[in-house]
Amino acid sequence: MKNIHKLLLGLLFVSAFTACESDDEAEVIEGRDTAGAMVNVEVAAGSGLYGSPEAGVDLEDALVTISDASAVVNVTKASGSLGDIQKFELIKFFNGDDTSGAADTAVTVAESSTLPFTATLSSIDDFLAGLNMQSEDLRIGDSFIFKVKVYKNDGSQYYYANSRFALTLNCFYDLTGTYVMTNNVCASSEIVQISANSDGTWYATHADGGLLNFCSSNDITNPGSFAVLCGGVVDASNTNDGPDYCQGGGYGIGCIVGGSWDQDAGILVLENTNAFFSWAPAEYMSTYVRQ
Repeated sequence: MKNIHKLLLGLLFVSAFTACESDDEAEVIEGRDTAGAMVNVEVAAGSGLYGSPEAGVDLEDALVTISDASAVVNVTKASGSLGDIQKFELIKFFNGDDTSGAADTAVTVAESSTLPFTATLSSIDDFLAGLNMQSEDLRIGDSFIFKVKVYKNDGSQYYYANSRFALTLNCFYDLTGTYVMTNNVCASSEIVQISANSDGTWYATHADGGLLNFCSSNDITNPGSFAVLCGGVVDASNTNDGPDYCQGGGYGIGCIVGGSWDQDAGILVLENTNAFFSWAPAEYMSTYVRQ
């Protein structure tokens, strides 16, 4: 059986990963010298997977009417040579990937012998192609994982760890805009921006309610990302708990542990925590009102 190598790229992956090897699988911590070339993956703005769940039914059981299913993925060369490379593939998985028990769902979306190349999914049928599924089988929270795989001329195959991205089926909301941000720690009232990330999550220029930048003497911003789930529930569990200085450096400043979004009123409420400043409470609220 050919070994499938998972190529771990970047110092963050190297420092957090311990290599191990078995008969069927080897995990490699080399970059360009191993794969021959490094790639960048960009998901175009506007890509997303949205639907409306059946009313009056628990989300895990509710049929979903798909309203938008699209993705444009651009794969480009970051560095290295293509001389030893046979081809690249964009692979999709369903509800996991090759590292989390979903390797048998792997389907090739597009392939190319050179870089750059672009893959386009323009309908739910494109997402489901090759998976032996129908749209009626999908539920809110199901996700499609995408990774780039490289095939070398010597027969070895690698997944680029930095190529991984996910699109999760969610209810549609639009948080894009300018907001007035306040919190219940200090008398700060500031203008912030919220914009869409390519994976369907949301990015706030201040995701901690202004605790770091406006309530303390620091002039450092604390941006971050979060998701809004069906029912307007805020969830940052898959975005490193939100603000950069939450998990980053272990500061615990402004971590998002919950919240709500009112689409009609344009009001976002974040439930934040603080483990750094002794003068601030351990839990506080931030409110963002769209202008």
